[in-house]
Amino acid sequence: MKRWITLILSASCCMALSAISLEESINMARQNNKSLLMAAREIDKADEQYRDVRGSLLPQLNLQGSYSLSKTYLPDSAGGVIPSVTDMLDEDEATDTDKLIAGALDGIVGGMIPSSPQEEGSLAMQLKMDQVLFLGGKLINGIKAVDRYRSIQRLNYSVKEQDLLLETTNMFYQTILAQKVVQIQEEALDTARRHLARVELFGTEGQVSEFDLLSARLEVAKLEPGLLQAQNNYSLALAAFRKQLGSDDPNLIPEGEFVLPQIPELSLAEAQEIAEKNRTELELLDIATEVKQLQYNAERSNFLPNVALTASAALYSAADEYRIEADDFGTQYSVGIGFSLPIFTGLSNRSKASYARHDLAIAKLQQQDTKELINLQIKQNHQRLQSALQNYEVQEQNIAMAERSLELAQLRFDNQMGIQLEVFDAQTTLASIRLQYLNAVYDVISAEREFTKSLGYKLAAE
Repeated sequence: MKRWITLILSASCCMALSAISLEESINMARQNNKSLLMAAREIDKADEQYRDVRGSLLPQLNLQGSYSLSKTYLPDSAGGVIPSVTDMLDEDEATDTDKLIAGALDGIVGGMIPSSPQEEGSLAMQLKMDQVLFLGGKLINGIKAVDRYRSIQRLNYSVKEQDLLLETTNMFYQTILAQKVVQIQEEALDTARRHLARVELFGTEGQVSEFDLLSARLEVAKLEPGLLQAQNNYSLALAAFRKQLGSDDPNLIPEGEFVLPQIPELSLAEAQEIAEKNRTELELLDIATEVKQLQYNAERSNFLPNVALTASAALYSAADEYRIEADDFGTQYSVGIGFSLPIFTGLSNRSKASYARHDLAIAKLQQQDTKELINLQIKQNHQRLQSALQNYEVQEQNIAMAERSLELAQLRFDNQMGIQLEVFDAQTTLASIRLQYLNAVYDVISAEREFTKSLGYKLAAE
């Protein structure tokens, strides 16, 4: 009955847990990792920045306009009585010509003295075009630099993606390893408890000594803290794994087995040669050095003239009343070429060019330093992989011998040629070697991934 209850509880726990494979883990990490998402946004920003700078090559058109109405009230001192020339004429002696001239004069005088209020309407429109003709190479170099900056952001994304994949893979297998350690510790403790129960049973019958009884109890006491530590390590590894995936699911657990990867058979010299061709970091530094060269070229062009074409067409009007008639409009057209040539800038341009030259020299030194660091990293990862493989071969032989030793101890006990303690010792030894074997397999997987990544190859879920 207890067995069926245990099976039912185990099945219920498995149904409650949400198992996830390595490939699914990597895909979830890609979708939720904040650093990778920000890197993708940086690519979009670089694309927009490139379009912005490239747009400076095209004509810049601007349409400006205004429409206004105004009403002005003049002070009384600005007005006054307007003298009339017509009223000054003698009606009897003035001729028609005199009256005509007097009326004209009245109109002129009346126009000279403002009326109040004054109403005025105005409309103005201007279409202006600016076209860069020559900037001494600054604009072209700037566009090239921004284009290379786009490439840098894409490569940065690739580097972050590979780092994420490697880290997720390591955490995936670390969690599985921690889980297997718990299982082995549980089995070892269960074996020790069953052995203790037998010894205590034999002790009541006087068939074992007090020393044997204390030894059995001591084995149980030694294994219990190990199990607690293993369970705690598994809980921590599981929490770190879920955080790596960006998941809040408390039932999410990795599901998979340790499978030895295909090991690349490369010498150290071959590995370093491959890394020099494939490493994204070296490509990034090549582009960064190229950008510094473009910046230096742009600073040197500050001594050259800047030439631009400007053209405009304007439509304007002014009326002494709110209503604007068709014949109130005037037009204006202009076109011209302007230039600017620095004569003396207080040695500022020379200092900027010198600063950019030093920046370029630093970038070249960084290239050399990074190349040396990568060669050192390749050497370390190559040695680590070889060491992990050798350790795995040793542990593989050890676990085969431990399994055989357990078979012989059990056979001796079944044939009454050995004692139960020999079987227990063989079981304990096998559990210890199984832990070492699992660690050896994990070390091979981790070392192979590190070595493959350091070669510049793209990692993929296996």
